[in-house]
Amino acid sequence: MTKLFAVMVSMALIATVAVSPVWAVGDKVRSDKAVGPAGETGDGDRQASRGTPVGESAQNLGVQEDVTGKKNQPGTTASLSEEEKEALLFMREEEKLAGDVYSELATIWDLGVFWNIAESEQQHMDAVLNLLTKYGLEDPAGDPGVFDNSVLQELYDKLIEKGEQSLFDALYVGVEIEEIDIDDLTVYLENENISNNDIRQVFTNLLNGSYNHLAAFNSHLGDPLE
Repeated sequence: MTKLFAVMVSMALIATVAVSPVWAVGDKVRSDKAVGPAGETGDGDRQASRGTPVGESAQNLGVQEDVTGKKNQPGTTASLSEEEKEALLFMREEEKLAGDVYSELATIWDLGVFWNIAESEQQHMDAVLNLLTKYGLEDPAGDPGVFDNSVLQELYDKLIEKGEQSLFDALYVGVEIEEIDIDDLTVYLENENISNNDIRQVFTNLLNGSYNHLAAFNSHLGDPLE
């Protein structure tokens, strides 16, 4: 009996030694793939979070994810002030007004400054549209010469009528548009409730562009045939 017991103990020890490396390897694999702080794995790879972190509600995470913005997906207006929403919607149409007027005047007078600045205004429009998409705002821009904002619609009609009168009038229309843009953008940038860095950066770029356009129109007023 004693000999049989000794044999059984020896077999048990052999089995334990044979199985132990498997558990050790298993623990190492799990350790290497364990998600660390800020979604980092032990080997430095980024891992997407698969659950709700402790202390966070699923609803709050959804809002935060939308505000941050997924790649190639729209965000929400949750992080925008009312002034920022209004400014983005208005500047989208105001930049469209400039582009529409210059495109029309370029067709009438076939002057390079109108063609060139009309292309630049399209880039301005696209920059604002990117922000509308990022923050989940509906684009108010319609067909050429059509505006959701009644004030801008009235202004467009008046400027086209004036710009058709003569080339000098057309160039003065360009000056007027750029001065309006400069005034509006300056007011928005001085508003402390417009604080999102991306909006301020885009508006600053638009302002600089308007100063350049204004200088171009003033220059052509000296020699409108250039």
